[in-house]
Amino acid sequence: MDLILIVGNVALICTIASNFAGLPLCFEYAKKKTTSNASVLPFLAGVTSCSLWFQYGVVTGDFTLELVNIISTFLQFCYVTCFYIYTPYKPHTKKLITAASIFLFFTYVYCFQLTENHSTAVQILGIFGCISSILTCAAPLASIGQVLKTKSTESLPFPIILATFIVAALWLFYGFLKQDTFLQIPNAIGAMLSGFQLSLFVIFPGNPSKTGL
Repeated sequence: MDLILIVGNVALICTIASNFAGLPLCFEYAKKKTTSNASVLPFLAGVTSCSLWFQYGVVTGDFTLELVNIISTFLQFCYVTCFYIYTPYKPHTKKLITAASIFLFFTYVYCFQLTENHSTAVQILGIFGCISSILTCAAPLASIGQVLKTKSTESLPFPIILATFIVAALWLFYGFLKQDTFLQIPNAIGAMLSGFQLSLFVIFPGNPSKTGL
């Protein structure tokens, strides 16, 4: 079988599987009845990115992109909903969710209702998709201040970061095989960002060290 086809199929399966990485976190939130100091940005960036790539799949007629991202969008939306239920910072979280919703709404209206140039819609959604993919990989860095302050990675979503690294690395390899810079650039950056975040789990423990008795 063609190597490009094999890598593409593996990346496709891993992308869908990676979106289930948020389930353990949501179960933990439900168990503790709080998200503590965790940020909603990883989930919110995920639902925004998947929504944009779904729209991109629609305008380009790519059924694979449509299928993968409609499933991913639904899962990420469920995670955002769960996070909102248990977060102690509802006003701030609500503002972020509202901002993302407005952005997606206007992107949809412009690309599907206002513009008559198909190539323009493809280009806009492609660029936004790349940017959102990079931001999705970088989203957990929103908690970097907390990590450095507490010397703990407790606030970082390890399953999501690990899944992001694996998926980005696979799509990067696929991009090299296809010689497609459109795939290479965002996934190279994404792999580096998530790789850096994984290194924090080696440097810092999962729980802050306690001194004194």
